[in-house]
Amino acid sequence: MEKKDYVIIFLFLAIVGLSILAFQAYASSSYDVTKGETKILLLAVDPGEPRPGPGAVDMAFVLTMNEGDITNVLSVYPFQMAHPTATPPPELRSMGLDKHLLHDALWDADVEKGAKLAQEIVEANTGEKTDIVVMMKPEAVDSFLNIAGPVIIPGYGEVSGNSLTFLREAQSAGASRGAVLEALMKAVASTANDESKYLTLVHVGITQYAQGNIIVVPQGAFIQFLISTGLDPKNI
Repeated sequence: MEKKDYVIIFLFLAIVGLSILAFQAYASSSYDVTKGETKILLLAVDPGEPRPGPGAVDMAFVLTMNEGDITNVLSVYPFQMAHPTATPPPELRSMGLDKHLLHDALWDADVEKGAKLAQEIVEANTGEKTDIVVMMKPEAVDSFLNIAGPVIIPGYGEVSGNSLTFLREAQSAGASRGAVLEALMKAVASTANDESKYLTLVHVGITQYAQGNIIVVPQGAFIQFLISTGLDPKNI
């Protein structure tokens, strides 16, 4: 595998990942993300909408990896994407919703339950069955964008400060929410090719995980990736 592929995988797979505190999780998880085909569901989460869980799902991506190499990235737009059988919680039903939407998959405080719901919704609507879920809040996005910057969104200018505020302003001006999120993700991904920023990205990812702005299900998957690439979590 080429080094740049490792860097890109490392960034996305946890856009990022796991802190040293999660190292013990590896002992109970043997999931190796560099063996065979693995699919990762990356969820862009907006905690601004009140709910017990991490937040609303604004955008999703399915990353396909084969033997550790990224072979495809699929953009998934949550709009009206619903679970085939699950009913929404009482709070949502009281608002008139009769379907459990991907947008509300992370409603519950139980992130594993939410991750499973999101996976099932994406699979039912796209046919893509995923193995790992990574949830990322705006604070994590902003931290990565600070390293990647300046980030220019064609037609809408430079992203500075709060990416969620920029996203809402661009959307008010007629931009597609999904398109802007895609542009932000591509900007961060391109930074992975800059070796001088690589370790900074890693440390920021670990810090954001420790602060709860990045959630990975199952936890042990990312630790396995670190070990398989020769990066010892104890030394990061």
